[in-house]
Amino acid sequence: MINPETAPLDDTREDLAAANVEVLLAAARDRGKALGEPVRDPAADRDGWDVPAADGSVVRLLMPGVELTRLRDDITAQPPCLYLSGGAWWWPTPSGCWPARRAGAAAPAGSRTTRSAQT
Repeated sequence: MINPETAPLDDTREDLAAANVEVLLAAARDRGKALGEPVRDPAADRDGWDVPAADGSVVRLLMPGVELTRLRDDITAQPPCLYLSGGAWWWPTPSGCWPARRAGAAAPAGSRTTRSAQT
């Protein structure tokens, strides 16, 4: 069982988070997910977004604002994770397993994007 650390990241940038969101959503759309345009929600987290789905649901996405290679290409147990409606995911898993829960689901403890998955 993997139980990695969940310390907040201090070296994030909003522009990197926005770029990562676009890459993730493009991958999800390529796999047939009908998703609308993400809406930045700074109240959710410093890297928080709400993503509407075609069925009317809204998914809360917390995307680390780090270089894409740290999220996508790191095969160790230490890459930053992202959160979809409170569930932690390592890249690329979420683009194929997009949840259908509404925004407002409980944010992870600390309400900041963390280094590694906690679920």
